[in-house]
Amino acid sequence: MRRACVLALLVVLSSRVGAERLDALGPCGPVDRPYDPVEVAASKLPGLKGTPIARLAVVAFRGGHGRPIPFQVDQRSGHKLALPEGSEPTRPAHLGVVGPDDLVVFMACDAGERAAPAEVAKLGALSREIHLDDPVDHRAGFVYLVATDSPPASAARYVTYEPHGDLVTTARYRVGMVNALPNYFAVGSDGGFGPNLLDGLRLRADATLLADLAHWQLNEQQGEHQLVAWKAGPVRVVRRSLHEVRIGLGIHLTAARAHSYFYPRHVFGPGSMKLPVSPGWVFRDITALGGADFRDLRGWRYHAPGTPPEGFHVDGHMDDAERTFDATGDWFVLAHGEQALMMVTRMSENLRRAVRLKLVYVDDADRHAPPEAVAGSVPLVGYRGLDVERLPADRYQFQLRIFNLTPYHAGDERRVLSQLDAPLRVDVTPADGH
Repeated sequence: MRRACVLALLVVLSSRVGAERLDALGPCGPVDRPYDPVEVAASKLPGLKGTPIARLAVVAFRGGHGRPIPFQVDQRSGHKLALPEGSEPTRPAHLGVVGPDDLVVFMACDAGERAAPAEVAKLGALSREIHLDDPVDHRAGFVYLVATDSPPASAARYVTYEPHGDLVTTARYRVGMVNALPNYFAVGSDGGFGPNLLDGLRLRADATLLADLAHWQLNEQQGEHQLVAWKAGPVRVVRRSLHEVRIGLGIHLTAARAHSYFYPRHVFGPGSMKLPVSPGWVFRDITALGGADFRDLRGWRYHAPGTPPEGFHVDGHMDDAERTFDATGDWFVLAHGEQALMMVTRMSENLRRAVRLKLVYVDDADRHAPPEAVAGSVPLVGYRGLDVERLPADRYQFQLRIFNLTPYHAGDERRVLSQLDAPLRVDVTPADGH
């Protein structure tokens, strides 16, 4: 009953947010990277420290004309991102002015061509040229950070946030969270947003103590998950959440505080964990599953390493090829015509050495795997981690990315993967070249 009420609230809030001004990203300039944000540390912008943020603008030139582009300054307190809203907010070390650890954030897609120094000089007394080099396409893009008493401002906004419903909206997608976990996802188009496609996030684990003293089956609702802080800017929304699990016998697991970043066309979830001792000292085996359980994607296709060229057809029934699917990989795509979603998971080298990552695909409308709001998995997609108990004491990193590839053409996923493997190179110089 509570989940139904929350879902109804999300629908109401989504209608209200949809009435606000929201801009689509693109078309891209010289750098064709619609998913890549650019973060420039203030330490790489000499002369900017102490400048009031209200005096800043970021300008791109296209066809000889300069225009302001959306940007935000994400401030820090030391090396910790300052998220000023929420029950556990963090404040910047230098409120309202640029500090040495702050980040200037914009989208690579908005970059333009190189401008003549005389043209940039008209914008402000302090200017810095930010040069983007794309090692995949061998193309270069430029933006100009200027400081002036009357900075030109962009009215565009790529993302909005409604904290009361924990609802993020862009022109391409809408995500709603309950108890800090996603359970609402809709895809946007020129005609508005479609229905909720998501039944919920699935976080499951099986763990057995040494000597078979006890066995646990854990799920995403057996814990405490809460949103604790956030910041909403025109380029991205950043959320911080806390997740705790108690599994009995005095064993209390606390995950590091998680951050999620919402951009115009993708979601980024970095994570890290520190193990003071190996789980193998306590557990005989641990298997973990993480994925998304969709409500009804009949007619879509699933593409991943090991699938046939045409992918698997989502129809609510498992055929022989789907039942025997057993592939290792870190990405998959769900596609329907020109509409597509792609999920990519990357792990640090020390994590990859210990944990085997298997792709999970279940297309079964009759499947029951509570807790779930709607029975059936059409489909359930994600990853299963094996041999988790083998992890030695160490610190580990992992990243989850979800991309909206619309408009999608077969093979687009290869370009996204190549761009992930070859990040943009960013250089900063004074705009006059001195």
